[in-house]
Amino acid sequence: MRTNTLVQLRQNPMEWRRRGLTPPDAIRAMVEERLAEPGHTQSFGDPSYADFFRG
Repeated sequence: MRTNTLVQLRQNPMEWRRRGLTPPDAIRAMVEERLAEPGHTQSFGDPSYADFFRG
């Protein structure tokens, strides 16, 4: 039986999904997609919850 290290498990998107979580790369892609939408003003600093509410 092969033992996985925590680092290896964190790098595997399927391990995140198995636990009902979204992998960091998928979250990053969603954030970048939303921030690139037309009409969205680029905020300074990190995105906030308000950046993801549709108005």
